[in-house]
Amino acid sequence: MSDRPTLKDVAAKAGVSFKTVSRVVNDEPGVSSAIAERVRSAVAELGYRRNHSAQVLRRSDARLQTVAIVHADATNPFAAAVHASFERYLRTTADTLVVSASSHGDPGEHDRLVDLFTERRVDGLAVIPVSDSPGPALRRELDRNTPIVFIDREPGVNADVVASDHIGGARAATRHLLAHGHRRVGFLGSREQSDSIRQRHAGFTDAVTEAGAESVVRFGLTTPDLADEAVTELLAGADAPTALFAAQNLAAVGAVRALHRLGRQHEVALVAFDHLEIADLVEPAITTAPQNAEALGRAAAEVLLRRIDGDSSDPTRIVVPVEIVPRGSGELAL
Repeated sequence: MSDRPTLKDVAAKAGVSFKTVSRVVNDEPGVSSAIAERVRSAVAELGYRRNHSAQVLRRSDARLQTVAIVHADATNPFAAAVHASFERYLRTTADTLVVSASSHGDPGEHDRLVDLFTERRVDGLAVIPVSDSPGPALRRELDRNTPIVFIDREPGVNADVVASDHIGGARAATRHLLAHGHRRVGFLGSREQSDSIRQRHAGFTDAVTEAGAESVVRFGLTTPDLADEAVTELLAGADAPTALFAAQNLAAVGAVRALHRLGRQHEVALVAFDHLEIADLVEPAITTAPQNAEALGRAAAEVLLRRIDGDSSDPTRIVVPVEIVPRGSGELAL
């Protein structure tokens, strides 16, 4: 017998046929209770585990009960929180396994991951886009009606999307700063090609324009170090902003570092988009506009599961509200 027991091993142990063991482990009728109990005892004694992948290969209509998430950056705390909610819902509701990988913002790698997961016959995909339009592999799966839900960012095609209200949240965050007297506000963004960052910039611009205020914008702040450098440079200028809107959590971390290192944390107001683990650990505490990762992950899982179950209705777009959480940094008056 091999280190991993098979149905044949169980059949030999129980003294029954291979087909009888198959019926018992797959809860099929036609086996007496006494023989079924003998088979279950052999299963327990040998430590047999059903080969779900083999079962899928035998039946063309069988599900793998596995879905995949293609992350833009799985190390981002927000992405991790969405993943946790998505996974929790699918595990508890549909006994479905979630596998994932990160493209680190590379469109080519992103598309290759779609290929790798679909080759393994996952039941559906959750995708956090990294470009304005799908790559060849993703387009192929969309054409095949593979169940796919996009999270956090617009995919550039007519498909299921679950996203935060990026424009509304950024507009509210900027208005919050302007309401405390600030008339020159800095925007700290990560990848300019990211749809969510562009939407947040649009909301920021709306608020600044309607107030007749001024703005200074920095993109490309994909790490805390880059954001730290940008804030240091901005505050050294003659027309330094008196308030900052950090449009992404890593940019916010860098902004906090710079403000504290320069001793300006009680002078320059700050509101950060996304949740920050350090929000309550600094003085002043950081005012945030957090995305509801729990709601996003759960809604994406619900949509994907519905598609896997055969729902062929028109694509749906779910927008999750973003609200301000005042803690001190965003309420610093000019």
